Amino acid sequence: MGMVQAGIRMDSSLYERLKRFAKKQNRSLNNYVVTLLEEATAPVFPHVEEKDLQVDEDLLQLGKVIGDIPEEMLENDPKLAYILSK
Repeated sequence: MGMVQAGIRMDSSLYERLKRFAKKQNRSLNNYVVTLLEEATAPVFPHVEEKDLQVDEDLLQLGKVIGDIPEEMLENDPKLAYILSK
């Protein structure tokens, strides 16, 4: 994944605030803004632990006979993906 240079327009007071916040954290304005944008747009996936994926044998058998499940559904449901992978 490469980098692109993007020019954006913003109110001068917002620009000054961003510069101040970046300076307080000893970071460049670019790094600070990119980090804010990454955090604001990061996908939200709940933390799933192995114990949360434990299923009983009946569910495992059901998962084997359900058939094709859309990939998007599996990506959004780690427990279902785990069941179907058994």
